[in-house]
Formats: sequence, C-alpha cells, structure tokens
Amino acid sequence: MPPLPSRLLLLALLPLTVAANQPASTTFRPALLESYNLTFGHTARADLSRQGTAAGNVAVQHTAFSLTGRTPLGASTLLLHGLAYASHELDSGTAPLPGRLTETTLSLGLWHKLDESWTLAAYLRPGNYSDRSRLDGNSFNAPLLFTALYRANPDLDWVAGFSVNAFSDNPFIPIAGVRWQFAPDWTLNLGFPRAGVTWRANERFSLMAGATVQGGSYRITRNYGVPAAGVNRLANTFLDYREIRLGLGAEISLSPALKLVADAGVSADQRFDYFDRGYRLKGDRAAFLALALQGHF
Repeated sequence: MPPLPSRLLLLALLPLTVAANQPASTTFRPALLESYNLTFGHTARADLSRQGTAAGNVAVQHTAFSLTGRTPLGASTLLLHGLAYASHELDSGTAPLPGRLTETTLSLGLWHKLDESWTLAAYLRPGNYSDRSRLDGNSFNAPLLFTALYRANPDLDWVAGFSVNAFSDNPFIPIAGVRWQFAPDWTLNLGFPRAGVTWRANERFSLMAGATVQGGSYRITRNYGVPAAGVNRLANTFLDYREIRLGLGAEISLSPALKLVADAGVSADQRFDYFDRGYRLKGDRAAFLALALQGHF
C-alpha cells in the first residue's frame, strides 16, 4: 500500500480525473491539442515488487511527438486532426516486462461551442497500442474521450465527461475537474493529467506544483514466460502502465508561439498491471525529469 501522502493524493485525484487506475487516459494529453509537441522524460531506476516480494527493477525513458491541425466547420465548431507517437522504453532486466510500449495513432477531435458558457468536445485516438513485437489487428484500439465544459465566469471552469478504452482494466470511467483562478496570478487545476497550483510570475514565466500522470494501456503479444506460480504466461494479454508523479514544474515562453515546459520530482506510485492475468508489479519511489516543447504555427 502506498504511504499516507500518496494515498491521500490518489483519493483527491479519483473523483476529479479519469481515475488513478486508468492510465490509458493519458492518451488524451492536452499537449495533443497544440499544433506540435515534443516531449522527453526519464524515470530513474526503481525496485519492483509483487505482493511484497522483490521482482527486479526498472527505469523508464519516455518520448512523445504530436502534430495537430484545426479546420473550422462553422463559426462555433472545429475539427482537430493530426498524428501522434509515444514510446515508453522499459529497461527492466529480468523483470517480466516488454522492452518498449508504444502508441502510433491518429489524433481526431470535434469541438463545439454551444454558447458563452458551454463547450462540448469529443476526442478519438485510433491506432496501434502495443509492445511492437507483432503488429496486427489485435493491437488496434480507438480510445474515446467526451467532455462538457461549463464556464461559470472568466476565472472558473468546470468539466465533466467520460472516457472509453477497450484495452484498460476499467474500460469506462466518468471524469470531472475544475480550473479556478483564485487570485490574479494563481490558478488551481484539479484535472488530468495535471493537478496542482500554478503561479504566473510574468508573461513569460510560470511555476507549478502538484501531481502529473504518465502511462497507458497496451496489447502485449510476446511471451514473457510464467512469472509466478498460478500465473498464466504473459502473452496475448494487456498491460496497464501508470506513474503518478509529485513535483515542481516551470513554463517558459520562448516566443509568442513556442514554450518550454520542465517538470522534476518523484514518481510516487508506479504500477505495471497485467490485470487479466492477476499479475501486478509495483515500483518504489524514484526521481523523474521531463522536458517538453509545445507550440503552434
């Protein structure tokens, strides 16, 4: 069981996001709505355990890229379209984990503003979600996210909706969140994949503190053997990967169209869950660092 601070964080995130045990919802990273996004991240090596027994260790290298365009369909409607790629390279030694988890997808979305207060949006990510050992139709998935945003006033937004992901242990999850600018330079975000407080120092620099989430749900095709007594071999199954990270971040505007985002801290809750085989690995705390370039044309 996670230490008390991590458990409290999970309880806080659960009703406000796509549930803490639903890593596939990182599929809908807000950065995908930018015209382009390039991300690099690293989680330091952490010991793995299963039901309290040592099960090896793992370090994670993360790379992601997306390119998204917008086509107006009317005065209040936008069509979003683009490509996205994400890779988690797992340096896990003898642990029964694949060497790489990848997403190669289309990014599709429809955004419609009903009036000054309400905005509806739907996002679809069809593509390949797998360990890249064998590319076939079984690795195709099309996660869906639907949201309804209500702007109470310029300082307060509420969002609700649901996500659908056939590869996840929890294929349907309701979501809710809030963005509240409670002071001129301070904003509280309780949402996904970031929950925390942002302080805007000036037009070009902001600081953030809170939690971020990394992960996804993937089809595993390669046989990783029989990892424990009573556990079927880990082939032709699914893997939920999740990290909940606590730390500090900074956002720097390099130009009106380009910004650099940096995050650093500790991965407080790391899981690799072969949920339909009853085999879950838990990682100890480990340091992480992430850098992203985000911009628009």
